[in-house]
Amino acid sequence: MTPQAGQVVFTRGGVSESVHQVHVAVVDPSGGVTASCGDAGLVTFPRSSSKPVQALPLALAVPDLPDDELAIACASHTGTPEHLAVVERLLARSGSTVADLRCGTHPPFDTGAAADLIRRNEQPTPLHHNCSGKHAGMLLACERNGWPREGYTEHGHPLQVRIRELHAELGGVGLDDVRAGTDGCSVPAFALALDATARIFARLAAPTGELAPALERIFGAMTAHPFLIAGPGRLDTTLMPLVPGLAAKMGAEAFYGLALRETPRGPLGVAFKIADGGERARPHVALAVLEALGAPMTDKMRTLAPAALTNWAGREVGGVEVTLPLEGV
Repeated sequence: MTPQAGQVVFTRGGVSESVHQVHVAVVDPSGGVTASCGDAGLVTFPRSSSKPVQALPLALAVPDLPDDELAIACASHTGTPEHLAVVERLLARSGSTVADLRCGTHPPFDTGAAADLIRRNEQPTPLHHNCSGKHAGMLLACERNGWPREGYTEHGHPLQVRIRELHAELGGVGLDDVRAGTDGCSVPAFALALDATARIFARLAAPTGELAPALERIFGAMTAHPFLIAGPGRLDTTLMPLVPGLAAKMGAEAFYGLALRETPRGPLGVAFKIADGGERARPHVALAVLEALGAPMTDKMRTLAPAALTNWAGREVGGVEVTLPLEGV
């Protein structure tokens, strides 16, 4: 029988206003599920939580790549000047330019950076896309592996074939268990069971085998450069420095992956999916998971997911109730 799913309930005036169902899988370095709630076998898309895997061919092909450039290849960045400078440096390594990026274009997520573009009467370019670092890294991985840069986003391209294989290998599943769609930035998005994605993050927390040096470098790059992984006010950037030994990566539609090195149980990988894609519930689930796994809660951490809801006038108008029946904790 499937364990009971978790819930995040937003209330107003004592009445439940919104309910978000949560599925969680916690995996140890041996690959075993040690705790879960909801459906640990739920097949879903990690979306950008896959970026550490998508950066693996780059880390393997360029073992001397600076940490900040490896971090930006794992990032869903907010388009600040600091982010763009690192992406441009990474692009230049393969002799590529912004015109070679196939991620599409959107305004910077950072409101200050977006306002600066408007003030200068400039249009955003693919460089401002939150996935431009990943795409720049993919172009360099292609160049170093002797694969064509043209068509690097296509499902049949050697790079994307390899990335799918890595999802299967790290997730401990067969290749047929890794289903494919297309992401918002045009590269393949791979769907697999929630516990398989948690297994990937457990391997990131405690690397073993041939991939260990590259995984170790990715973990180190993410934790050394939390600002590059996301940006001002974003959960990854704020949370990682507050939890020793944590590499965290958010994905669209309220997915989250966490690689934890320092818990009372040792290293763990966590993946959770908020079923309705309600991203405002994500920090509440992340903190509840961390607390359940023994991470010390600080006042600064609790500010990321306040229990009280206030309106624009600063009045308390409601609250947030989190129920996370993690079996095995």
